[in-house]
Amino acid sequence: MASPIKLKTHKVLIKAPCEMVFQKMSSFGRGRLKGDNNESSRVLCRDDNHLIAEFKTKAGPFSYTTIEEIHLEPPKRITFKHLKGPLHFAEEEFVFTDVDGDTELEHRGEFIWHWFPVIGWLAGRLYTKPMFERTIRKHMEQILVSCEERASRSHVFARRKSADPR
Repeated sequence: MASPIKLKTHKVLIKAPCEMVFQKMSSFGRGRLKGDNNESSRVLCRDDNHLIAEFKTKAGPFSYTTIEEIHLEPPKRITFKHLKGPLHFAEEEFVFTDVDGDTELEHRGEFIWHWFPVIGWLAGRLYTKPMFERTIRKHMEQILVSCEERASRSHVFARRKSADPR
């Protein structure tokens, strides 16, 4: 088996509490993030914090359907394991870290795409990896905007008021 191709780690600081960001990111099958017309999800089965979901994703000129096993560890981590789709293996995780009441969201992942022994690895390096990373970077930007907008109007996750400097 070919060795996995690691994706670049992506991080973003979101001005919203971890619990709210986690809640928004783990609401699979309940609509799309604002500005995201490239992905939809449907929960196939759920058992507490373990889900099987179908994702339809448009990345570049292609559309893909994948089946993913998802583990939720509220409010710290969401992990994905690829079960079916164009990749032979893929694992991803989103890690949520509290930073003074805000959320540092980090994405890590790796994949194997080997339709043909050497050509698959080369195509994975030259095409799939950059496309995957562009898709994640765009997704992280959408998460940031969507979560900050929600945090600004949330009563449940009200933001702390800074002290008046006067």
